[in-house]
Amino acid sequence: MQIRAWHLSMGLILLGSCATPPAPPPAEPVPQTLPPPSQSAPGMNAGSTATNKQLPPGKPGSLLSRVDRTRLTAQIRETPRPINIRHRCAFRDETGYNGSTQVEIANSEVRVLNTQINIPDHGSCNFDWNGFQQTKRSPSIELRHPADGCTVRIWEQGRQLTISYSQCARRCASAETFKYVWPVLIDSVNGACD
Repeated sequence: MQIRAWHLSMGLILLGSCATPPAPPPAEPVPQTLPPPSQSAPGMNAGSTATNKQLPPGKPGSLLSRVDRTRLTAQIRETPRPINIRHRCAFRDETGYNGSTQVEIANSEVRVLNTQINIPDHGSCNFDWNGFQQTKRSPSIELRHPADGCTVRIWEQGRQLTISYSQCARRCASAETFKYVWPVLIDSVNGACD
């Protein structure tokens, strides 16, 4: 009899531990205070237009309604800092892929860009600045050649400058050669390129 009562009580305890607790009451929405339009958010330049952009209002209880809009606005940057670099380097990897790059950019305006890439058993590619037109300055630089559509994109990420090429098969020994072209990476601190 005692064993049966013990089993019954253990079964009830086990069943009770599986029960779902009642749902908590809904959280009170936190009121958001925005700076007046005439003031800029902390950390922003007075001339910045980022404070003029408004986030869409969030539904009560949604994640967007709980965003600290003042802090978020302070973190938004309209434009990244301009790219400034003057560099010449050569690179070679263990497969024999090699090349050289000369680049000069002042205030995100390209003044010189010459890249020569040699791909073993496939030929070479030459990306000479002559004839390219700069079509973008921010957030990345974009150059386009009107005759063949070759596009060069340049951007900075941390201490690394990346120069990539697309639709530039005519600048190589053959269209097949361009399939082996990788972006050129330049380390702005130690000057190495890859």
